[in-house]
Amino acid sequence: MYEVEVKAKLRNREEVIKKLEALGCKFSEELHQVDHVFIPEGASYPDFPLGTPALRLREQNDIFFLTLKIPQSSYQDCIEKEVSIQDGEKMLEILKLIGWKSIPTVEKRRIKTNFKDMEIVLDKVELLGEFMEVEKIVTSENHEDRKKIQEELFDFLGMLGVTKNDYVINGKYDIMLWEKLNGK
Repeated sequence: MYEVEVKAKLRNREEVIKKLEALGCKFSEELHQVDHVFIPEGASYPDFPLGTPALRLREQNDIFFLTLKIPQSSYQDCIEKEVSIQDGEKMLEILKLIGWKSIPTVEKRRIKTNFKDMEIVLDKVELLGEFMEVEKIVTSENHEDRKKIQEELFDFLGMLGVTKNDYVINGKYDIMLWEKLNGK
């Protein structure tokens, strides 16, 4: 399975929420998420090559999930596999003991909704601001098919009033945070 997503800076959260609610969307309760991300020792960061696996240990309201992401044609086109973890602290220890390198930890507040076959999240990310992500999980192994889906997702953002100037291309929160903290 492949996760295909688009992301944009969110300038007017309330306006976007109203438009989504007008489409029939209902939002989840707010989730508090802390993402610990690891890459293999020796992998360059933040410009690690496509195909380099990353492991994310997400703590979400005291529940832990371990996610493997392997970027394909971009950092927003990934093979993704996820499992729940009983003991998140022990998993953090394991990742460090096997030599995986920790990259910036991302903390955010998230609300979710769905529209048709898309998952939509609105995030308030510590030190970075507000963002919107729209994603689809697809099975097509064809890169061109996934690229077309990404264009459809960008069109959906446009329908919600999000402009191209606010698109975040190939942006992952951990990379954006690293760049901010390192003056890039």
